[in-house]
Amino acid sequence: MKCPNCQYENETSARFCSQCGTVQHPDEIPTEGVTKRGARPQVFPEEDAVEYEKSVIRIPLNLKKDPTRPVDVMAFDAYMRLLREKPVRNRIGYRQFEFRIDAWELTNVYSKGLDANITFTLSDTVQPKSICIALQRETDFPAIIIYNAIYDVYLDKQRIISSQPGVAFATGVQEIPPRNVTVAFEKPFDSDAFSFSSGTCEGMRGIPRDIFEEGAARGRSFRE
Repeated sequence: MKCPNCQYENETSARFCSQCGTVQHPDEIPTEGVTKRGARPQVFPEEDAVEYEKSVIRIPLNLKKDPTRPVDVMAFDAYMRLLREKPVRNRIGYRQFEFRIDAWELTNVYSKGLDANITFTLSDTVQPKSICIALQRETDFPAIIIYNAIYDVYLDKQRIISSQPGVAFATGVQEIPPRNVTVAFEKPFDSDAFSFSSGTCEGMRGIPRDIFEEGAARGRSFRE
């Protein structure tokens, strides 16, 4: 079957052009359990774009000065801007796309134990790339997504963590942003006074730019 995009002659059984990745006959892609309106996409977003997202990130906080105190699970409002690249087919035949987290603010948590507002923000450094990869050659979904970031943590205006690398990931991703999966949040920190444990990120969804700007500004306001 000839690709409508690059005119490469593919095998008739191929769902994607092996040359450029264009969908060959999308009508054959399974749609079981997917509604027609507001349906889950069957392929990765085909164009590069700036994406704005909001989620809830939960991180356990352990205060070491009081070992009898229960672990406090902090629930942050998280606002993220990412720069998404066009998808490509990698060397072993799986579709993938890379992206870079361009802005990230965690806010809306006051810790009684630390007597301070806790905020997270991206460090002022070059951020590593993140990636989303299909789990099979024939279709883009389900996929695995991996987020990489280098970040700082503040108690009010005081920076207590600087240039901390971290990673988050999820499997079984069925759409971008990965709305209906729980992301494992692996950004731990340990000091003499307290520690952050591994957490989760849930409810991830796309938001308009103005909502992102409002949330990000609220996070910065505790440090200014």
